Amino acid sequence: MASRFSDSTILYTFASSQSVPDDAWRTRLGWTSAFKGDQARSFINLYTVNQMAGAVEASFAGKQDVVLLSFNEDSMREEADLEIKFEAAESASGGAGAHAHCYGGYIPYACLEAPPALLELNDNGQHIFPLLGAALAEANKLAREEERANDSDEATDDGLPAFNQAMFDEDD
Repeated sequence: MASRFSDSTILYTFASSQSVPDDAWRTRLGWTSAFKGDQARSFINLYTVNQMAGAVEASFAGKQDVVLLSFNEDSMREEADLEIKFEAAESASGGAGAHAHCYGGYIPYACLEAPPALLELNDNGQHIFPLLGAALAEANKLAREEERANDSDEATDDGLPAFNQAMFDEDD
């Protein structure tokens, strides 16, 4: 899936499945619902791909109802007019480097880059992430190439010559 903004950064956050409506992706373009995050803070923590594993384990270790939300940074800034700041990480939030903080109280689901994904646990109780970033782009590229290679007209070919409209226009 191509991003709406070609060079935009995708930022991630986590939530319990009860806090994300089942129709968040389907109804996102109505701009009627939003992710509210932890209301006790003045910002919503967001993470890069490299920070996700530490962040989810710090806040949701072993929990089975964790949803991954993927937000398009450019959409948050340009369409939702939210302020995103990269600030020093809190030690409890996991990951390394500066974390993105979204100020504004909520993030509209219209800024989602992909449908919310329920994270499964492996046998060790660690969360399993879907393909993201470069790995997702490569998988999509391979899928498109395979689709093109397998694309044939055999299923719809009736064996007749292709219709030629010009042949019928000559009679008029």
